[in-house]
Amino acid sequence: MIHIPVQHLECYGYADLAAGKDARGKRRRSRQCIVVGWRDWHARWFFPFIWAGMLTTSQFKEKILDTQEKWQTRRFGLEANGMQVLFGHLVREEAKVRFGTMALMPIYQPTNVEKTYRIRTGFEPVINEGRCFLQEKEIEALAEIAGFPTAATRDIIDAMETLVNRVAPKRQAQVMRDHEADEYAAYLRASGMHASMIEQQMRRFKGESGGYAVH
Repeated sequence: MIHIPVQHLECYGYADLAAGKDARGKRRRSRQCIVVGWRDWHARWFFPFIWAGMLTTSQFKEKILDTQEKWQTRRFGLEANGMQVLFGHLVREEAKVRFGTMALMPIYQPTNVEKTYRIRTGFEPVINEGRCFLQEKEIEALAEIAGFPTAATRDIIDAMETLVNRVAPKRQAQVMRDHEADEYAAYLRASGMHASMIEQQMRRFKGESGGYAVH
């Protein structure tokens, strides 16, 4: 089993305020949702915190701030369509008082793109490639993933897709491969291999990696 120190992971958060319109312009009423995700250098995603429910505006604001205080995300995205941008201002002002600063990021969801399409194209690849990891206790999230697109709810999987594709910055392929090379070199050193052999193995590794393609 490989153990990855938490400090080596990038932490991001996202909050969906639940109110809005779907692709057909109809009002929808779904649950509020907060997700926190860790990303490693292989673009794998680990979700240590997932919440979905309905709270008052002030309660939801406190829920977001409590989440940030606990997980210390690098970026925290807030849905900002329509009047929801005003809620973002409230959270930002409260964060200044409570933390001094908070990297809040407004997220504008395209209203002309259906949610099902966004999830299918933006998050299903993460699942199908084995890059999504959930705790066993996350029964609702697992049910939404297993039942997509016909599950009764999809608030959580929608928030996960937004976190992965809109909150977290895009990773450069070469940066990812450099992390892989560092990891491989550390493994060779731990195995007791002689320094000259490690250099030879690393030249071979980088040569086989070619243009740093990411699959």
